[in-house]
Amino acid sequence: MVDISRPDHLPNRRTGGQPPHPSWLPRQRRGTTPQMIGRYPDYDVLDAASTWDEATTRVVLARLEPPGPLRFFTADEEPALRAFCDTVVAQDREPRVPVAEMVDSKLADGRLDGYQYADMPDDRDTWRLVLLGLNHTAHTANRTSFAGCTEAHREAIVSEFAQGRLVGGAWDELNVTRAWSVVMRAALAAFYSHPWAWNEIGFGGPAYPRGFLRLGGPGDVGVRGALRETRCHPTGPGADRRGLGAALMGTFWRGILKGALGPRDNDSRYLLDMHARDLPGEKTMRRYPESDEVDLVIVGAGAGGSVLAQRLARHGWRVVIIEAGPFWHPDEDWVSDEAGSHPLYWTQKRIIGGTDPIELGKNNSGRGVGGSMVHYAGYTPRFHPSDLSTHTDDGVGADWPINYEQLRPHYEQVEAELPVAGQDWPWGHPHRYPFSPHPLSGAAAKLHAGALRCGIEMRIGPVGIVNGTFGNRPHCIYRGYCLQGCKVNAKASPYVTHLPDALAHGVEIRADSMALRVELDEATGRARGVCFRAEGEHVDRLQRARFVAVAGYSIETPRLLLASVSRRFPNGLCNNTDQVGRYVMVQGAAQTAGRWPEELRMYKAPPPEISSEQFYETDPGRGFARGFSIQTVSPLPIGWAEHVLADGHWGRALREYMRDYNHWATIGVLNELLPHPDNRITLADETDRYTPPSSTPTNAPGPSPTCSSPTDRSAPPRAAPTRR
Repeated sequence: MVDISRPDHLPNRRTGGQPPHPSWLPRQRRGTTPQMIGRYPDYDVLDAASTWDEATTRVVLARLEPPGPLRFFTADEEPALRAFCDTVVAQDREPRVPVAEMVDSKLADGRLDGYQYADMPDDRDTWRLVLLGLNHTAHTANRTSFAGCTEAHREAIVSEFAQGRLVGGAWDELNVTRAWSVVMRAALAAFYSHPWAWNEIGFGGPAYPRGFLRLGGPGDVGVRGALRETRCHPTGPGADRRGLGAALMGTFWRGILKGALGPRDNDSRYLLDMHARDLPGEKTMRRYPESDEVDLVIVGAGAGGSVLAQRLARHGWRVVIIEAGPFWHPDEDWVSDEAGSHPLYWTQKRIIGGTDPIELGKNNSGRGVGGSMVHYAGYTPRFHPSDLSTHTDDGVGADWPINYEQLRPHYEQVEAELPVAGQDWPWGHPHRYPFSPHPLSGAAAKLHAGALRCGIEMRIGPVGIVNGTFGNRPHCIYRGYCLQGCKVNAKASPYVTHLPDALAHGVEIRADSMALRVELDEATGRARGVCFRAEGEHVDRLQRARFVAVAGYSIETPRLLLASVSRRFPNGLCNNTDQVGRYVMVQGAAQTAGRWPEELRMYKAPPPEISSEQFYETDPGRGFARGFSIQTVSPLPIGWAEHVLADGHWGRALREYMRDYNHWATIGVLNELLPHPDNRITLADETDRYTPPSSTPTNAPGPSPTCSSPTDRSAPPRAAPTRR
């Protein structure tokens, strides 16, 4: 333990890590940002505010309003809160970005990230304990409060905190390393959501309704240059060896024919309003009485549930979708802003436990009509044939009961309906995509050229993002906010690809309705409907149906089944052999970033611009089964700050790295995690607001205006370990 009471024994990392080498940075000059030394002395992101949409402008400009009094933290906690926030983002004079007030507002409003480690308290309690711990450490070392310490001593204490080395007092009630992550996520999100911080790092800010015409600086490899380079380095059976002229001619004809060769059995793209972004049919959709037995109830209006509803409605089925989240109105609800997009994510509490826990953060699943595809990055790869026979080929996992050839026509159809844009694909089962590839940004072009020099073949795409127009859908404007909802409607999601047609064929989407359990007819064992609770109500209702389909993602689906107890299934629906919720697979996503002397501005264009599956298959020489793919990623300022923090930098060092934001580019490795039975979802001991009171379950057939309340409880799901 370092003696932080003696300044001559302060740790070398007291300023928050190692700042970048001075040669990386040109001369710094004071800019328009108060109290900050930036690289862009004449730049003010607010000069472009007149070009932003109204919803984004309202959210961003609110951060410039004078902050009000704290609502969550007490007067006794306030000094330590302010001192901590100023220390970790290196603010030492006025005017300051109001980080403390923004953190306070987040906690007071309950805008949490939706996951909590089993060995940690709620994030709000974590903050209170951290402030108590900071004061305890300061009193122990210096006989004063944390706020009363000198700047050097505060930095020393925070350095010990960052390294998980603080003990005693409130620290003994916390996993200190995880507590650091909790409080720093909130502090960084506050600081790097503020326009003053954007000025310091030269971030372009919101980009809508305008987009980016130029995706990079002079000398970038554009799409044609990238195609030319790729075709000079053909590898694998699917490499395109045609000349550049033939390739571009093929791209031309694909562009001409894309409107004529539309997908069958789906008119969604023609039903969209060219001048509005709302889901057509929301206000005029068919509505079924709860006492009416429909043909099918689907839980979840995401990728799976929406397509199923649209297909069956076209064949005359009477379908109701139960969706926990709201109908979105993109012009009013979605913003070109990281922090302001919080409502798009599933942020109800999930408890993460086990011996080797994996964070399942807010961006893993969605809440609202359209599901997680509303805020996915747009990446749309196919499985390889080998994915369906891993046990036979590699001795791991399990073989599927179907083969790739049975899946292939469905891939082709959904790729036409999204549609998918990308270069011809040489890996797995070689194939083409219906739309030609998007142009490359400056950052992606650099990574593309570097990969070629390393002998790695990269391809542009595949992304479910329109390159050109598609029916009434406009083309991509490369604004870079794919993970925050595509206000343009260029990115594919059920909201624009399948739900318009579903509503036109009589589907009802019952939004803001949390599915609580599947109800059974005990006499026959058949599902007779889904019990749900509408937002703001306290009465559980039952929508009767002949069939039930559960399409609620790999966490909420087992949660619903486990909560659906009955006399036939006392341990949860279909769980008499204790298999529901097991074998959960998540994706590993290690990322690496590099810096270039010239500006790259990686936030322009869709995040997954180029990718490679050259290392996808098992290579015995690597010492492990299966492989990985490579993909560009493009974190926005808050996400990039979390990258810098993960590398051990905070305070002054963090600010120095962040000032170089426009010079970095990031690439990620995507790998699969194997299905182990101990990787599982269970119901947590902690209950939530959907917990019903205990009563005797009643499953008598026939109409019922309200649901019975079985003796189980609805609880937050618990994610057990995922082995890595």
